Amino acid sequence: LACPYVEALAAECDSRGWALVQPIISSSYAGYGCSSVAKDASELAECLSYLQQKRHATDFAIAGHSTGCQDAVHLLGSAPPGLRKLIRAVVLQAPVSDREAASLEDGAVEREEQLAVAQRMVADGRGSELLPKMHYDFVPITAERFASLVGCGGPDDLFSSDFDDAELAARLGHLSTVGQREGRGLAKEAVPEHPGLKVLFVHGLGEEYVPPHVDVPSLSRRFVAAAGEPDARALLIEGANHNLSEPEGSAAKFVSAVGALLDESLDRALKLDEDF
Repeated sequence: LACPYVEALAAECDSRGWALVQPIISSSYAGYGCSSVAKDASELAECLSYLQQKRHATDFAIAGHSTGCQDAVHLLGSAPPGLRKLIRAVVLQAPVSDREAASLEDGAVEREEQLAVAQRMVADGRGSELLPKMHYDFVPITAERFASLVGCGGPDDLFSSDFDDAELAARLGHLSTVGQREGRGLAKEAVPEHPGLKVLFVHGLGEEYVPPHVDVPSLSRRFVAAAGEPDARALLIEGANHNLSEPEGSAAKFVSAVGALLDESLDRALKLDEDF
């Protein structure tokens, strides 16, 4: 498990009447190099549809970690309206910029050269072809995915600190009740009768994949504003790293906050249903 809190989160969900499902999709593990966030979102939508039709699920809460945050954002934009209407809560744990994280690594010149090659391949209609050099020397990666991860403004590039407020709103504006109802942000179409969507951004203030120049609390406030208050909010965990394995107690704070969000989302859904 990539995150040490999964078992505790499963227990927390169970105690509040929810079941945790951890899907394995084609991009899991080393598969990400030959996939995309659009494909991830499509596969996740298939999973939700199965749970709805075969397991009789009536409400969903989505929790994403790292690239799972990008997946969740795209899912809330591209899933069929009938499925999005069932998503009542979204948790984005470690919503960081891959582009900015790459800047922390050595080999900047080589990375820019490889990005130029990838972008030329995409422009030539060869984006699905593999680059000659593996990502991190062990993951086969297509030109299109490399350009999306490392280049500016691609499908993976949702959380970069150099975006202005309008650019963030164009990427995150559908992560709220009004955003879903009006088809804002990345939403392909509106869900006018969406009963309510709550969103929690969770940031570790010891995040190793965020450059030192980024003011995480300030950026977090901008994410919340882009998604739309009062449905969006943030949790900042002092000193916490990328997967909340350190310091001690970080994961517990996260799990507790998710549990509270689940209660709030379900209570709100029930009240709204009673109004109809």
